[in-house]
Amino acid sequence: MPEAARILLVNAINPNVAWETSYPNLGLGYLISSVRQRLPGERIEFRIAERRLERAVAQFRPQLVGISSVSQNFDAAQQYAAYCAGLGIPVVLGGIHISALPGCLPRTCALACLGESEETFVEVVQAFLNGGLSPADLSSIRGIAFWEGDRLRLTPDRPVIQNLDLLPPPARELMKIRRHTYMFTSRGCPFHCRFCASTRYWKRLRFFSAEYVVDEIEQLVRGCDVYLISFFDDLFVAKFSRLEEILRLLERRKLLGKVRFTCNCRADVVTPELADIMARMGFVSVGMGLESGDEQTLRFLKGNHASVRQNARAIQCMKDAGIRANGSFIIGSPGETRQQAMRTYEFIRDSGLDLFDAHLLTAYPGTPIWEYAKQRGLVSDNMEDWSRLDVNAYRNPQKAIILSETMGRQEMLTLYKKFKRLSFRRNLAHIWLHPLRADVIPMGWKLFLDFAARKLRKH
Repeated sequence: MPEAARILLVNAINPNVAWETSYPNLGLGYLISSVRQRLPGERIEFRIAERRLERAVAQFRPQLVGISSVSQNFDAAQQYAAYCAGLGIPVVLGGIHISALPGCLPRTCALACLGESEETFVEVVQAFLNGGLSPADLSSIRGIAFWEGDRLRLTPDRPVIQNLDLLPPPARELMKIRRHTYMFTSRGCPFHCRFCASTRYWKRLRFFSAEYVVDEIEQLVRGCDVYLISFFDDLFVAKFSRLEEILRLLERRKLLGKVRFTCNCRADVVTPELADIMARMGFVSVGMGLESGDEQTLRFLKGNHASVRQNARAIQCMKDAGIRANGSFIIGSPGETRQQAMRTYEFIRDSGLDLFDAHLLTAYPGTPIWEYAKQRGLVSDNMEDWSRLDVNAYRNPQKAIILSETMGRQEMLTLYKKFKRLSFRRNLAHIWLHPLRADVIPMGWKLFLDFAARKLRKH
């Protein structure tokens, strides 16, 4: 019997970011399960790595490597690709960054999968098993980019998957699944915030069915002893009728009370009826991108549907339903003045939020903010240091890209630190009774150690 082909999938993360090290990359799991489903006759062994790439390569001896990366970790992805290519291993690049900027494809990579890639990756693996990944092999595969001599070729776009229920669940058996884990139940978002790269990546909103979702929940609860599931959808609650059906199925399968949930939500879709059904499902915490306490800034970031009044109402709706309300905010929009930013500070202070965080506005490829930053010469499509796009600017504030036209760098960073101090004080006071304390406290401790280490290095 011929030896199984060995494929290593790598999630290029920043090991110093607690959030990135806490949860596996389900996107890679969907790729693996899709290959298994569509190529059942092929003998393929998969492995997933996030750190210690050299050791993983030495132990597993992969014949093909796939690397997924977000923009701020793209430097690491390029280093991994160069290392594997140096060993003669063909490399496939994927993820949100290369999909937005295919011109970034390193010469060390055989190709890039662009956008939603389950079907694309299956065809790439089939081509590899059939003998190679030359331009002649790749030209008929839709949704990829590759170098042909000095020319970067982009094949026609691949249509998005219409029926997400056709996808098998991600291959979680190759991942470390904690008792608090996460799921995706949809792809895309009906809104188009100026700063959001995700909605551009997924093209349009699609849903897994309620039955598919509850099947996956049941497997996690009964098969993996999971007690808390976070839905990482851009907008889990976008379809109210599906939410009602999920509740009915959870009740029918006697899962209510056996698992709790969290999700992200948009304030202007929150109603008392929505909060009530979420509470009945078992939601204990909801994160909302509230973004600003100033009307003009909020409209710039999220459009005319958003308002400060809706932000305040959404917080109250959640708290009235017994759900912890968490918020995230953005300061540093181009036209935002210090006075407008302080309205956000005052809103947070008076809001009743349980937890919150604040970030500097960050330009991500594929977004209108990226195009604005390019026009001002603040970013480029071939940046030398992609880690400058880290949304958590406190890790290296001097590298942060400042988009404000009303405040200088030092004033902007001083204001940012003021928000971070408020975040530390407020979150410290509320975390001890919060449902997410088992995750947030260790992450906070790691942030403290990272902060202390940076201070020591300066001295």
